[in-house]
Amino acid sequence: MLTRKRTVIAMTEVSVARSDSFHALAARWRDFSRWWISQLREAVPARWLSWVDDDVIPRLLIWRDRDLAVCRLTSVADTVETRFPLHRFGPTELNGWLAENGLRREQVIIGPVIGRDLFFLRDLSVPKAALPALPKILDQEVLRRTPFQLSEIWHASIPITDGSADIVTMCHWIIRKDRADAALAELGLTASDVDFLAASDGNSEAALVIAFRTRGEVDPPWARRAVKLLAAAGLGAVMFGLVTFEWCQASVATGIEASLIEAREGAQDRGGSSQAARLFAIKADAGILEIWDELSRVLPDHTFLTETHIADGRVTISGFSADAAHLVRIIDQSPLFAGATLAAAITPDATEHKDRFSISFKVRGARTVQLPGSARSSAS
Repeated sequence: MLTRKRTVIAMTEVSVARSDSFHALAARWRDFSRWWISQLREAVPARWLSWVDDDVIPRLLIWRDRDLAVCRLTSVADTVETRFPLHRFGPTELNGWLAENGLRREQVIIGPVIGRDLFFLRDLSVPKAALPALPKILDQEVLRRTPFQLSEIWHASIPITDGSADIVTMCHWIIRKDRADAALAELGLTASDVDFLAASDGNSEAALVIAFRTRGEVDPPWARRAVKLLAAAGLGAVMFGLVTFEWCQASVATGIEASLIEAREGAQDRGGSSQAARLFAIKADAGILEIWDELSRVLPDHTFLTETHIADGRVTISGFSADAAHLVRIIDQSPLFAGATLAAAITPDATEHKDRFSISFKVRGARTVQLPGSARSSAS
């Protein structure tokens, strides 16, 4: 039993590790897609963005009507409304109803409608040049001019004027988190289930006042399609690059091969048959490494060479030996060499205290090469 438990634990750890890796990869892809969408938004005209944001992203409002939870889904095509018994309403029922309408949770922004009386409202004027720093300005307003702490509330601002003047008048909406959580609990929801808070006094249309996630974080369907198209285009570009590289390399190889064939034919036309004959002869003769290997095998340890000359199947060696007179017989006994003779007289050397010698012999494997056609006539 102990072994089986350990196995299950190990498998669980592996599964958790794989899951963490998958989530990390998904988070990186999500961050990249959001960055790409934000850059795309900066390049798209503001009129297009307002049309996209207002019409493409379906918006779901939820509010309480006595013992019922009312859901109103507004999209480009239509507005759909349904009601659930409040005691049976929650995220599961909400996701099921969205699926019936052909949508997933991540394709919709969801917000509850909360009574206006639960909010603390303030009016403030902000210079138009300071609007990029508006979040910091609002935080300072909360800390300096209200009794709230930032960790206790949710807050945001809604422009009242159209912003054409140098000073923009705004309405600062503030709600305590415990009040908002209580209002969400009445609908069977939590803050993690919604994307924004809407406010209404019962006589007017609900207005979005506090967004938990910015529009850039709520990816519309067109943005997801654009990201997928970007990924497909990147993959296609990589494949096209590989094919182009392979084609270029094949073209270069073909050109080199054609140049070699042309050079070979030109060499034959310019009397290159003698060069080809030498190549055939070198290939036919015993190799230099083979000659060296045989010399190192047959020569005694007290003998060393100072000069070696190999040409046309004949080898001439010079050096010093303690018994130079017997080297001719030793070389003649080799199966690779024949016809060993002294090329010069043996002379004693006072410095090395050995005999200086010079011996010439032939390589048994050397032979005259039979040349074809024009090569034979040129050699003759």
